[in-house]
Amino acid sequence: MGAGLVCHSWLEAAKVPNLWRYIDMEHHEVLRGKKKKKRDVLCAMAKTAVDRSDGQLEVFAGSEFVTDELLMYIAERSPSLKSLSLDYCNVSNEAFTDLIIKLPLLEELLISLCPFVDGDAYEVTSKACARLKRLLLRQGPYGGDRDGVLGIEMMHELRYLTLVGSDITTEELVAIVDGCPHMERLCVRNCRNIVVDGALRAKCSRIKTLILPPLQHSLYRHHFHPDDGLFTDKFDDWRSA
Repeated sequence: MGAGLVCHSWLEAAKVPNLWRYIDMEHHEVLRGKKKKKRDVLCAMAKTAVDRSDGQLEVFAGSEFVTDELLMYIAERSPSLKSLSLDYCNVSNEAFTDLIIKLPLLEELLISLCPFVDGDAYEVTSKACARLKRLLLRQGPYGGDRDGVLGIEMMHELRYLTLVGSDITTEELVAIVDGCPHMERLCVRNCRNIVVDGALRAKCSRIKTLILPPLQHSLYRHHFHPDDGLFTDKFDDWRSA
């Protein structure tokens, strides 16, 4: 936001690649103006930040301003990316998959309310990101396509998984538990097709931290749970564990 304009020494400091390994641009309310203009400004800022990282970018978090073009820009210049967070982004499934196949070191992925990231995106992720350990997937009422969870069962190195608002079925959840033997923490919230019974809890008994939907819940009303704070703390919650 202009720290480099203070003086020459600040400008030189602002260009040090090590300073730009972690780029979090989700809280952009500081910028006011028309939506398109704000989006263009934020995309330009993000590209400059990526350039300054000089290939050392490890963490990127962006929200609704993120475009397909920006994803491609990151993909081509950030081979060291380990953590990616996209919140309420209208990026295409094609752009997301094109990005994800270029991130072999990715360990953490958060996809929250991105309506077009679905279908084979998670199967592609499972094949391209063999190191993936943490996944947060928050879906919404726009999608009733259970393909949105297919492929997670092939993410064999997963340690932490959070699913919110998914149409995942009990059978699909069991397949994920079977396919992810290293799972330490599983949180499933507001997933109306999950039937919680003794068999499911027995299947998940080896998981240290288990949060499943209540036995009775409305199909249309969101039930707040303290664990929903994960979408505020995001990856910081995991790193402090």
